[in-house]
Amino acid sequence: MKSKFAKQVLPVAVFALAIAGAFTTNAMNQRSKAATPAQGYLKLNPQGSNCQEQDDECQIENTGNVCTVDLNPTGAQLFGKNSAGNCVQTIYRP
Repeated sequence: MKSKFAKQVLPVAVFALAIAGAFTTNAMNQRSKAATPAQGYLKLNPQGSNCQEQDDECQIENTGNVCTVDLNPTGAQLFGKNSAGNCVQTIYRP
């Protein structure tokens, strides 16, 4: 009787363990793709060549919410610097 029970339950248990492991691994991979931090800058002129650094940490990945001063939705928009050093890159709230 025990042998029959083990032959029926053991494969199901192993399969369930494999599925749980797959989901856990996928969740860990998603967490490891951490957001790329970006320093926020206040644009002082329309060209973005004159910037003032802010203490706010933002991110490059689009979260749907633009990064603003003090992360306040009504605050001034912050920008990231491009390769030329101009603050014209749109950055987002974490």
